[in-house]
Amino acid sequence: MRQIFKNIYGKIFKEEITPIVKIFFQNLKHAIFGYGIAAFFIFIFQILAGRALGPINYGRYALVDSMGAFLFIFMTLGVSTAAIKYNSEKENELRQQKIISSSYFITLIIIFISTFLFIFFANFLSNFFSVSLIILNYSVIFAICYSLYTLAIDSLCGLHQIKKMATFRALYGFLILSFSALFLFRYNVSFENVILVICFSYLTTFLLITINIRNYISLKIDKIWIKNLLEYGLYMIGGYLSVVFLPILSKIMVNKFLTLYDVGIYNAYYFASLNVAILFNTIFIAVFFPTASKYPQKSLVLKKIKKITPFLFIIGIPALFVIQILVLKFFGQKYPTDYLLMLLFAVSGVMFFIYSLYMWLFYSKGVIQARLVIFLTAIVFIINILLNFYLIPQFLLKGAVMSLIFTYFFGWIYLLVFQKKLID
Repeated sequence: MRQIFKNIYGKIFKEEITPIVKIFFQNLKHAIFGYGIAAFFIFIFQILAGRALGPINYGRYALVDSMGAFLFIFMTLGVSTAAIKYNSEKENELRQQKIISSSYFITLIIIFISTFLFIFFANFLSNFFSVSLIILNYSVIFAICYSLYTLAIDSLCGLHQIKKMATFRALYGFLILSFSALFLFRYNVSFENVILVICFSYLTTFLLITINIRNYISLKIDKIWIKNLLEYGLYMIGGYLSVVFLPILSKIMVNKFLTLYDVGIYNAYYFASLNVAILFNTIFIAVFFPTASKYPQKSLVLKKIKKITPFLFIIGIPALFVIQILVLKFFGQKYPTDYLLMLLFAVSGVMFFIYSLYMWLFYSKGVIQARLVIFLTAIVFIINILLNFYLIPQFLLKGAVMSLIFTYFFGWIYLLVFQKKLID
């Protein structure tokens, strides 16, 4: 098996596997194992929830998930991801302790302040996003729990403890299914209970990881690192908006123009396609970003990404199409089959993955490159919203997916135009 892998690698990249590449793939193997186990548990959970709730209540759950992901951005301000970059650059325990302690301190303060503001402006936010107050309130709870979970997971990632990070990710998946068995399906199945099960799983994982890395957490907060983390973290918001929120912005736009039933149908297709692409992207970036941050020769990394890009199209689109056919059968007859919608979702998943690779490589370089991503984020969001306003009324669910495809294609071209910034 190893020899086959070496042969494939040699044919694609025209070189032998170096020690750095070997370590990268070893860490990737650990990440795939842990995230794969979690994905299996989450898959069962999503199918059971989708079938039990039906399209309308599943649509409500999807809205909470989408809104929570948006609010999460303002509860973290990219601080935990900035901590990954700085922790990855130098493996110095005292430095890493200062960074992790500072990131915990900042994130907890931001969560407290932002939660107060979201509650204070609840009516305004509810009207602006066209969602009910109950969905907004559960979104805030979801965002708090997800922010804490991300803070803990990113701390392990920055410490290059990929194997341990993968183990806790697998545990998170196990907890979701366990809590479901104990509470969700023994009592009333509602979208509120589904959200609470996920939140309990996030909080439990956060506490266990925090206990595990307690030696890196100190009450002595370094003001310099607070400044560095906040400065770079603000630039990381562009990455979160592009990778975390932009794919699910379409759900909010579908809710604005169509119905909760349509949101439920859209989320089922999204779960079977884009969510799969996001899963593989999360696994890869968890290893790629800290490695690229540590590796000074970005131009060599860029060349490797360019070489695998055609294979992502050739393999990714058919794979995501087939996965949708298989997964959607589990949702039941309430969720209709639309092969053209499947194809569009498959293309959007591949475009998302490619765009994300280039974006995170830019982030691994430094502040100047991060500024380019921030500017790009503003552009792609305007483009995506305008496309949604035009295409969803015209093509319904397909219009929302087409908007994503065009948006990520533009973002990819933009990053290719400025690729020299990675070499300078």
